[in-house]
Amino acid sequence: MITNMKIKNFKSLKHIDLKLSNLNLFTGLNGSGKSSIIQVLLLLKQSINYLSSGTLALNTEAGNIDMLFDGGTGKDLHYNKKKNEEQILFHLEFSEQNPLFWQFQFIDMRSRLHSNAKYSEEILSKYVLFSENFQYLMPERQIPQKEYPASMIDVCDKRNLGILGEHTAFYLKNYGNIQKIEHQELLHPKAKNNTLIAQTNAWLSEISPNVSIETEFTHLKKDKVLLKYKFGEDSYNPTQVGFGLSYALPVIVALLTADKDKLIIIENPESHIHPRGQAELGKLLAAAAQTGAQLFIETHSDHILNGIRVAVKEKPEIKDSIAVFFCERIEEEKEIYSKVTPIKIDKKGELSIYPDNFLDEWSTQLYKLV
Repeated sequence: MITNMKIKNFKSLKHIDLKLSNLNLFTGLNGSGKSSIIQVLLLLKQSINYLSSGTLALNTEAGNIDMLFDGGTGKDLHYNKKKNEEQILFHLEFSEQNPLFWQFQFIDMRSRLHSNAKYSEEILSKYVLFSENFQYLMPERQIPQKEYPASMIDVCDKRNLGILGEHTAFYLKNYGNIQKIEHQELLHPKAKNNTLIAQTNAWLSEISPNVSIETEFTHLKKDKVLLKYKFGEDSYNPTQVGFGLSYALPVIVALLTADKDKLIIIENPESHIHPRGQAELGKLLAAAAQTGAQLFIETHSDHILNGIRVAVKEKPEIKDSIAVFFCERIEEEKEIYSKVTPIKIDKKGELSIYPDNFLDEWSTQLYKLV
């Protein structure tokens, strides 16, 4: 597990030092630096083949790699674009492994970045960030479709849902009835059994009551999977039921497959989901953190946070496995940068502080109505 993360001179992150936990929740207004923190992890992850030479895979010019984040040029990523001599620093500490440390500086007019720290792919692959036990879901996930791709490499070899969640249907087709959810924390009390498909159906029903999933290969060939949502005896393809279920499905499956030493990064898990469903996702996030997995979650939802708080109140011993970070943009006369404030949850689900603009818009607007 990544226990500490120091970042310097990366985008709006002038200098931050984060003490991390199993579930790390990042909140704050738009443009406050939440995504930038996650992008550091994505940038390092996609650069595993380049870090042995001390460079970063910044964009698609890097060649045939699994691009998680398009960083543009080194200059685009630098906090102070007028002072290129200031290095970009990444420092990661781990629970049971040596720290990893990079200082990147500009090396040419194309604003490429170079570090004297050169870790081989063999060494990096032993760290959770660089292993295949990794799942990232970006905010713009797979839109509803009648059929989805069947990727043997991503699903059968890597057990990955794709960054858009586009392989979720194929994953459920292959493993839905045979993969058992062993972690008691993840089990939904109303599920028929502990198979992945039964648990997925139960958690998905918190968003749309009594829904269930069916998957089958297309009739002509097995490179596409048909996905159907069933309500009673009636079934519908994803284009007939809107965005909410399609956006929530990969999030639920990713969390149900959480396990020890797995790293899960999800941006905006609440997208297109109503408040009650968001709160239930918050409870599932808290449960996934108890499996030994590590989660990095970016959210704008007070309902997600409140679901996590309720989970802590119901099971106070999990409070220390959850870290909440409030990001805000500080605008001073000569510079603009991100400030990150850690917020603790106590055994009653109460927060240690409530900063201004911290998911408080409900009470703000309600006050105006009084």
